[in-house]
Amino acid sequence: MWVQNYAPIFGSVPLSALVAIVPIALMFVLLGVYRRPAHIAASAGFATALVLAVLVWGMPVRIAIAASLMGAAVALLPLVWTLVAAVWFINLLTYSGHFDVVKRSLAALTPDRRLQALLVGYGFIGLLEGLVAMGSPAAIGAAMLAGFGFPAVTASLVALVSFSHPGIWGPMGIPVTVLSDVSGIELESLGAMIGRQDLWLTFFCAPVVVWLVAGWKGLRGVWPLAVAAGTAFAAVSFLTSNYLTMYVAGSAGALAAIATTVAGIGVWRPDRTWRFAGDAEVTEDTSERLPRAEILRAWAPVVLLIVLLGLVSGTTVRDLLAPVGAPNFEWPGLHGAVERLPPIVPQPGPYPAIYAQPLLVLPGTVVLLSGLLSLPLIGVPVRRAAGIYVRTVCQLWVAIRTTVAVIALGYVMNYAGLSLTVGIALAVAGALFPVVAVLVGMIGNGVTGTNTASNALFGNLIAVVGEQTSAPPAFAGSTLAVGGSMAKAVAPQSLALATGATGTAGSEGQLLRRVSGVVLLLCASFAAFAMAQYYFFPWMIPTS
Repeated sequence: MWVQNYAPIFGSVPLSALVAIVPIALMFVLLGVYRRPAHIAASAGFATALVLAVLVWGMPVRIAIAASLMGAAVALLPLVWTLVAAVWFINLLTYSGHFDVVKRSLAALTPDRRLQALLVGYGFIGLLEGLVAMGSPAAIGAAMLAGFGFPAVTASLVALVSFSHPGIWGPMGIPVTVLSDVSGIELESLGAMIGRQDLWLTFFCAPVVVWLVAGWKGLRGVWPLAVAAGTAFAAVSFLTSNYLTMYVAGSAGALAAIATTVAGIGVWRPDRTWRFAGDAEVTEDTSERLPRAEILRAWAPVVLLIVLLGLVSGTTVRDLLAPVGAPNFEWPGLHGAVERLPPIVPQPGPYPAIYAQPLLVLPGTVVLLSGLLSLPLIGVPVRRAAGIYVRTVCQLWVAIRTTVAVIALGYVMNYAGLSLTVGIALAVAGALFPVVAVLVGMIGNGVTGTNTASNALFGNLIAVVGEQTSAPPAFAGSTLAVGGSMAKAVAPQSLALATGATGTAGSEGQLLRRVSGVVLLLCASFAAFAMAQYYFFPWMIPTS
């Protein structure tokens, strides 16, 4: 058994921590300074972590390779499996034309640009983030808003803010699952705590989206609907994650925000219709009318997906299907091969490495089933659906490579002890632990562009810091995930996706300047909220 060393450089934890963060810093420099593609930056970070693990931390090569392979396996199943299934589902709807009907049904409800931002931006992009990931909602949403007549920069701003806060949940709860896997925090408690903290950002992002479009004066004209949409999203996400299942918390919240906004438009309209300069003035609803049957048919696959996810994840069906055909074994060459020491654990002991994936109830499997059941409804032959699946894999090839490299990087850093070294160094945070957790989450999301990758990189680290400062595990993990989520909006790849979708490639610097202030303000306000929870409202925090 190889024994971890948390201070390999001259016996100094601070010096060792500075070296341990080199793989992450390298990724940041390649992405943010040299603007290299994400898969290249992730691969370089992984290679650097592997070299440091072997040459500096003294990890045997065979164990380092085993950790890398387990990380790759976790990336492929369930992460890539779910990602491909989710994007394939959207591609099916796009091919059949039903996705266009979904977009038109949302945009046609009102000509007011503020309300369109709430519907298409805050609501629909939030729903997309609950189905797909890796920046796709930002690109799709920005393109949709630009197609509706929004200025390119405004469309990009709304899309970036709108897809960031639901990224806490991601597609079918993947970020939360990853965080639980790498940190050992109990999944149910973690999901519940995220639902209790997510209330803050989710609620405030609704009026922020309207403010980005129309400023304070414009927000004052529609604040009742902005508050109602934010309340609906936050409340349903909270109730779902705490009393049903966190796997559909983001999607259910987004659907609630959409339904609330649509209902609000039906009973209340602002005094005047707000339009951009140059838009034609609208004095009455001239929106295109779609047949109700066509709208219901287009939305049916999405509703079916949400129902099946809730059924499989939140009922006894999960208990029945989970053991069937599920891989569950000790990872060869890694399980029991690494010994952890205090202060990471109370007593020296082996670092377990169990690979267990309940295949039939994984979110990706449920999405795949939903798509197959929807084929007769949307009129797509099975052979064509198979071809779309193959093209989806090709479409996501770079994202797949990035995901595998980042998750493998996280596993090498965890089992070699690099992340644990940084965690011990950060334990000096003491009373400011919530602020440090938010900062680490911002770095993770800003570098990787996804909450999933950020959780994989820093989940175990923040759990260690939490242990050192006596913070409950669920609170430590949740503060990392929720606090840093908005930094997705300033990630280089997110900016590139948004500008590319609106035809303004090269304007990433301008977009960054516009969105960074909003991100910093929201993250700082959440840090203050987390501090208040930690010190004044401990009854809100699960102790497990």
